Amino acid sequence: MPYKLLVVDDEENICNYLKELFKLEGWEADVAYDGYQGVKLAADNHYDIIVMDILMPRMTGIEATREIMKRKPDTKIIVITGAPYRKQADEALEVGAKLFIKKPFSSEKIIEAVKNLVNGTDANSIVA
Repeated sequence: MPYKLLVVDDEENICNYLKELFKLEGWEADVAYDGYQGVKLAADNHYDIIVMDILMPRMTGIEATREIMKRKPDTKIIVITGAPYRKQADEALEVGAKLFIKKPFSSEKIIEAVKNLVNGTDANSIVA
């Protein structure tokens, strides 16, 4: 069954890379380039998984995750960041993210994370 995903990242190249990677898996992906767009798309659509960057202008990924979880508490969010801050990973998990993955990540790692999370494993953890 194809998954529907949302990628929220202010880096266009990351959004495009993940969208194409997910397409190769037969999955559909929408993109948003900031937290506000991500919150709006998440409110208006159903996504199996949301992949959310932390450091973005206007609204951080943590703020966006918090807003999405208020409206749709069953949402499965994978938070990604290149920032070396363990505190941010912990905070993202506290506000409702299910998984934290540090950038740069391999194609295999993100695909495996999506599959595991959809199937109910790897929730509330940090992947280095």
